[in-house]
Amino acid sequence: MEKDNYITISEKATVELKIQRSRFIANAYPVNTPDESSKILNVIRKEYHDAKHHPFSFVLFEKDNFRYNDDGEPSGSSGKPIYDAINKYNLKNVLVVVTRYFGGIKLGVGGLKRAYSDAADECLKICSTKEVILKEKTSLKFSYSHISAVMNYLEKNKIHISENNSSEAVILVCEVRLSDADNFKSDITEITNGTAEIY
Repeated sequence: MEKDNYITISEKATVELKIQRSRFIANAYPVNTPDESSKILNVIRKEYHDAKHHPFSFVLFEKDNFRYNDDGEPSGSSGKPIYDAINKYNLKNVLVVVTRYFGGIKLGVGGLKRAYSDAADECLKICSTKEVILKEKTSLKFSYSHISAVMNYLEKNKIHISENNSSEAVILVCEVRLSDADNFKSDITEITNGTAEIY
C-alpha cells in the first residue's frame, strides 16, 4: 500500500546565522510543484540580488520528487546538506533556500557543509508542521431507506461529505482517505445490500 499521508510545514520561516563573518539566510517554504519552487527561487534571487549564492533543495511527496543545487558553491558543499536537513525532519512538499553573503573568511568545503546544514536545520526547527492526508472524492447514490445506516457509518468513520445533491435518491460526494477507499466501497455496498451506485 502506498503512503497516503505526509508531514509538511504550515507557513514560511526565515532564520539568519552569522558564521565567520559570513551571513547565511535560510528560508523555508511549503510548495506543491517544481514550478512553484522555481518561482520562489526567482523571488529570492531578486530580494537578495547582491548575494552570489542561493543553494537550495526541495522535496515533494509525489513520486519522491526532489532536487538540490549548489548554485555556484563548491560541489556537495551546500545543496545536499540542505536536502539532508529536510529529510532529517521527514518533511515533504518543502523548499529550503539558503542565501550566503560572503564575509571575507573562506570556510572551506567542510565549513560550508556545516554552515548550510546548520542554517537549514535551524530554519526547519522553528517551522510549524501539519499532516496532510490524501483523499479521493467518491460519489454515492442510494435509496432513502438506507440513509440512517449510511449516515451512521459516515459519522462513525469520520468521513466528510463535501456535497449533498440528493433529490429522488440520496446522492452524496464523500472525501475518503486513499488507504480506506476499497474498504469504504465494500462497506457501503454491504450496508445498502448491493443497491448503492458508487462512482
